[in-house]
Amino acid sequence: MAARTPTSSSRRKRKANTWKDIDQSVKPKAMSSASERRVWMGRIKVTGAALLFVCVLVAALHFLPRLEGGPEVLTKAGESMPIQVIDVESDGSLEQDYILRQLDVPENANLLSVDLDAMKARIELIGQVRSAVVSRHFPDALEVRIKERKPIVRILAQRANGETLKLFVDEEGYVFESEHMDPKVARTLPFLDGVTLSKEEFGYSRIEGIRPLAELLSEAQTVAPHIYNAWRIVSLERHDRLITKGRAAKEVVFDRYADFRNQLGRLDYILDDCRSKRRGEIASVDLTLEDQVPVRFL
Repeated sequence: MAARTPTSSSRRKRKANTWKDIDQSVKPKAMSSASERRVWMGRIKVTGAALLFVCVLVAALHFLPRLEGGPEVLTKAGESMPIQVIDVESDGSLEQDYILRQLDVPENANLLSVDLDAMKARIELIGQVRSAVVSRHFPDALEVRIKERKPIVRILAQRANGETLKLFVDEEGYVFESEHMDPKVARTLPFLDGVTLSKEEFGYSRIEGIRPLAELLSEAQTVAPHIYNAWRIVSLERHDRLITKGRAAKEVVFDRYADFRNQLGRLDYILDDCRSKRRGEIASVDLTLEDQVPVRFL
């Protein structure tokens, strides 16, 4: 049978087909659960942003009149916050009553009206105070935190009228006067000799070159407290030496640039040996020579 060829009429019919002739009954693919969540999250974010904007707008309209009267509002707030508690804390021997007197807080003072910087300055004028922090603790408390200087030696001096002056020196060479030092601490400190004091506007000039002495005293307290407790005077009269004077030996000379623990060990051995052999009272011990230790007796 001969193949049927399409007629011209059928070709014309096919060319007339358009997208409208496509079957529109096919259903679109269902949306996945993940896609649905993203859509809902997007809607929630938009809704939340809109609610936040409304809340901010309402709050602004509500507080604007109060903000315009700011200074008056703060003044009234200060008047309604009287100081009920003053909490003083110090890491040294200064007593709370003494600190309160120096603070000089008015009886009816308000928490917001007190001058914290002025109170801090008054506290730091105390020579024994290294630093002070004064802060508010709402609703009704004032907090004072103090760090005191730790003295390593004491100095006996005299005022112009002949009155004895009690001075102390910390490890930084800061010289300060104190009538409120713990007596137990003060009694254990050796006296410092071989230095010259010079008066300044708010105290005394610092003592230079005291760091090695501070290290020696700290080392002695740690490894040989029985030796440290026998020292009554320590001297900076020689720039390359440190000299101690006390009961066990009238004078001991240390090399300020050598290892202090080693020198203390040698001194301890010498003192024990002399004591066990009853060689008499020691006049001086020189620890500056490594190979030998000259010892003189009275």
